[in-house]
Amino acid sequence: MPAPTPVGATVHQRRAIDLEDLVEWTIRTQRADRDRVSLHAVELAAAAAIRRSHRPAGSFDAPAGWGVDSCVRVAEIGLAGTRVDGGGQIRGVAPRLHPDAEAVIAAIDRAFGSLKGWRRCVLDQARVGGRPLWNLGAQRFVPVKNTAPQGGGRRHVVMSEWETVPPLSVVARRMIGRGIRIVDDRGRRKFQQAEPGFSYRTLDDGSRQVVVRWSAVELLPSDAEIRDAREEYAAWHAGMMRVLGELLEVPLRDYRVTGFAAPAMPWIFT
Repeated sequence: MPAPTPVGATVHQRRAIDLEDLVEWTIRTQRADRDRVSLHAVELAAAAAIRRSHRPAGSFDAPAGWGVDSCVRVAEIGLAGTRVDGGGQIRGVAPRLHPDAEAVIAAIDRAFGSLKGWRRCVLDQARVGGRPLWNLGAQRFVPVKNTAPQGGGRRHVVMSEWETVPPLSVVARRMIGRGIRIVDDRGRRKFQQAEPGFSYRTLDDGSRQVVVRWSAVELLPSDAEIRDAREEYAAWHAGMMRVLGELLEVPLRDYRVTGFAAPAMPWIFT
């Protein structure tokens, strides 16, 4: 049985938090991913030794030592268990992180290992906050923009082709068949040989063709854009689930992870 809490003792209440908010706090507020980003390789080894609570090999004076440089200073300060006022922050070494932020960034490192793409996806999204944009809106037809160097004076692409139309004699017979006069009171035709604004041509067999023009359209967002947005969201969600798996058994000081509420495929429910 757990030991009873002493009378008058303060009970530390951990704050319930969703994984998404915890990772965003770790990266965006605590900037835990910035730690050690500009350390030299030897300095990084010293920092790693500190984290493992091991004294680095060598010393200031030993022939195999690292020399009197920043990596030894980092190591000695860490082993001393205190902060030394040296006039400012050491290059590449972030200020002391919250222990929960340290635990989260360590879990992220364990979750991905060599999977740099997934790790970058999770960290990039945490820096800006929120979730990857998967809903690009309803698809709609829009005119295709004209990207030609000259453009032809048009903002959008205009397509055209020759389309066969009935000869004038056929048109006249149809009008007569419907009881429509093809000439006016002065004996002039009521229909013109070619309507203004249209280009016609007559072929050797007597058939006529007219140029038909239309604006080319495309769907926006495109199927490829929708697919890419959903794949990015799915990769982020899968990465966060890996982090959750690493954090389930990690005791945090001030936070208690309640889970990961973001849906895996939100587009299914829209």
